[in-house]
Amino acid sequence: MACLVTPNRSIDPKMTVEDVGLILRQDRDLSYLPVLEEERPIGLIRRLDFMDIFLSNYGRELHGRKPASFFMDPQPLLIEASLSLEEASRRVTGSMHRHIDPHAFIITCEGCCQGLGWTMDLLEKITDLRVYSARYANPLTLLPGNVPIQEHIEALLKSRRLFAGAYCDLDSFKPFNDVYGYKKGDQVIQVLGRILVEYADASLDFVGHIGGDDFMVIFTSSDWRERCEKILEVFAYQAPRFYNKEDRRRGGIVTQDRQGKEQFFNLLSLSIGVVQPDPDHCHSHHDVAALATDAKHQAKQQSGNSLFIDRRRQVLRPPESTDQEFSGSD
Repeated sequence: MACLVTPNRSIDPKMTVEDVGLILRQDRDLSYLPVLEEERPIGLIRRLDFMDIFLSNYGRELHGRKPASFFMDPQPLLIEASLSLEEASRRVTGSMHRHIDPHAFIITCEGCCQGLGWTMDLLEKITDLRVYSARYANPLTLLPGNVPIQEHIEALLKSRRLFAGAYCDLDSFKPFNDVYGYKKGDQVIQVLGRILVEYADASLDFVGHIGGDDFMVIFTSSDWRERCEKILEVFAYQAPRFYNKEDRRRGGIVTQDRQGKEQFFNLLSLSIGVVQPDPDHCHSHHDVAALATDAKHQAKQQSGNSLFIDRRRQVLRPPESTDQEFSGSD
């Protein structure tokens, strides 16, 4: 949100109506005046509303000595600079019914005024972001692909924000495809994508689709463990629905393994490996990828739907390749 801040003059709530009228007459480009008390916004004066009253018959004589706060909107729309563009957009559009003039809002940092934000600038940024996301989206789930995932991780590392990276991978997915076909397999992947989106916090978390049956959820929500456990619970409930009655009854399918030998495979399950990278020692998405891939492998060593939380916060050895990305399914 910091990219949308426009510096703007502000006023003290004790300033008189006469003084504010003079400011607005001298600067005809000023459409809004945030009213600040110790740098914290307590209201917003809109030129059109103010001048309608100030320039009315006897308006100046009647109100000139009153404090300017008499004519302010006491509930201006405040948007914290740390919010994502998507969450800011939701708040702005959700407030339009309450605000007579939805063109501008006040951007704050820890409650202090940073300047004004303009709705048209925000919508333009959102449009650019959606075009960019669509360019790199996975065509099956329409979720962000590898490039946006990497960029999101890099941004979090650069800002030194703590996060948990959850690498999600299906178990027994290849034999399921072999028996039920790729169309049914695509349906499983789409359902998993929807579950991840539903149980992530839309305002804090990032859900990406690496490819195939591999997903990455970047949590900045504090209750990420509970969210992962809920994802596993819901997927465990959904998975049997993709099988016929006979396979559900026996708890799996019989098909050839990768060596061509007949083998029994359990019903689809989900493995989630979680890491919490240390921003002091993880310098790029490559480091996070190495940690997350190891955590996913550990999760897959467990049977059934499983969650493995890797307590390591840094890579203990350099990645084998500087071009390492999140690996595919086992």
